[in-house]
Amino acid sequence: MNTDIFAHLADDVPAIGTPELKTLFIEDCPKCAGSGIYNGHSRYGLRCFACKGSGRLEFTTSKEQRQKNRDAAARRKANAEQAKAEQAASWLKDHPAEAAWMQESAERFEFARSMLEAVNKWGALTERQLETVQRLAAQSAERKAKWAEERKAREEAAPAVSVEAIEVAFGKAQQAGIARPKLRLDTFVFSPAPAAGKNAGALYVKEGEAYLGKILNGRLFATRDCSQEIQDRILAVAADPEQAAVAYGKRFGSCSVCSRQLTNEESINRGIGPICASRFGW
Repeated sequence: MNTDIFAHLADDVPAIGTPELKTLFIEDCPKCAGSGIYNGHSRYGLRCFACKGSGRLEFTTSKEQRQKNRDAAARRKANAEQAKAEQAASWLKDHPAEAAWMQESAERFEFARSMLEAVNKWGALTERQLETVQRLAAQSAERKAKWAEERKAREEAAPAVSVEAIEVAFGKAQQAGIARPKLRLDTFVFSPAPAAGKNAGALYVKEGEAYLGKILNGRLFATRDCSQEIQDRILAVAADPEQAAVAYGKRFGSCSVCSRQLTNEESINRGIGPICASRFGW
């Protein structure tokens, strides 16, 4: 048979190449240390599941290269996180009112907290999220302005009260070693506000467990529970705390300073314990 007629077809047949052999890196299995046996508890029995009992694992890259790849991936991730943090900081700087509202409200308002988290995660808010935050921030600002006006009105309407005598008595009591002095006058308890608190310099007024208000800068800022009749009584006893302390002792039979029962004749006649009276400068 003449095969020359098929010779021209040889040029059209692609050459069959030899497949490229990849270099494999064989390492001991880190799970079983190359033994093929897993010594720990496993539902797969004693055979190491990672290497299927062979004790070896095959990789297409070296251990060193794989570590370089992991390091590079970690750097890329860190750089991306840094870029995102810088983007978020820039966004917060460009939106001071919105940022202030989210940061102030995040602790008690879930939505504000979620929006702040979104900025930190994505570097910005969506247009719709931003509109909602701006609306809520504006409402918050309006409420604060209203509260400030109401507070100013209450301060202007607060009755004047002189507590100089009480402040002097408390000062002497603290010098005498009483860290937290109190005075029980009429049915009220007067006590100084903590020196490091937001109401430093004020006197608190309570009746039983009910907080009636504070006296600050010569004015009584009463709560809604403090009626006009109660306010008048507070002003009366604050004007002369020594006489009010004596009246308290004679009325209730206990010391207005330490609240202990008056038992000896001198204390009963005087209406106050002599030691407590001396500590308060009376």
